[in-house]
Amino acid sequence: MHSMTLLAQMPMFRMEPEHVIAYISFTLFFLFLVWLVDTGRPDGRTYVLWGILLMMLSCGYGLIGIPATAIATAALQKVSVLLVLGGIAVSLLPSSSTTTSKKETDHA
Repeated sequence: MHSMTLLAQMPMFRMEPEHVIAYISFTLFFLFLVWLVDTGRPDGRTYVLWGILLMMLSCGYGLIGIPATAIATAALQKVSVLLVLGGIAVSLLPSSSTTTSKKETDHA
């Protein structure tokens, strides 16, 4: 009952063409930047760059002001923080593929 009162007080949001154009522009710009950053083989640096790009996208979605993107903005920011932290962790950990290749060359 209490939540119905709250929803009744919220103003209706009208989707304007500027909002749609901004949403599509931010999304296409993000996909273009990811295409530029993509190296084919993800490493720690790539994860950090993806996290930074995702944070930029979430900030862009927040600037649009659509209520639906406000929910997505919070989720995208959390994922971007995880990508950055994961990228830092991957870059600090020793790579198992380089140690395996060194072992194979030592036995040959």
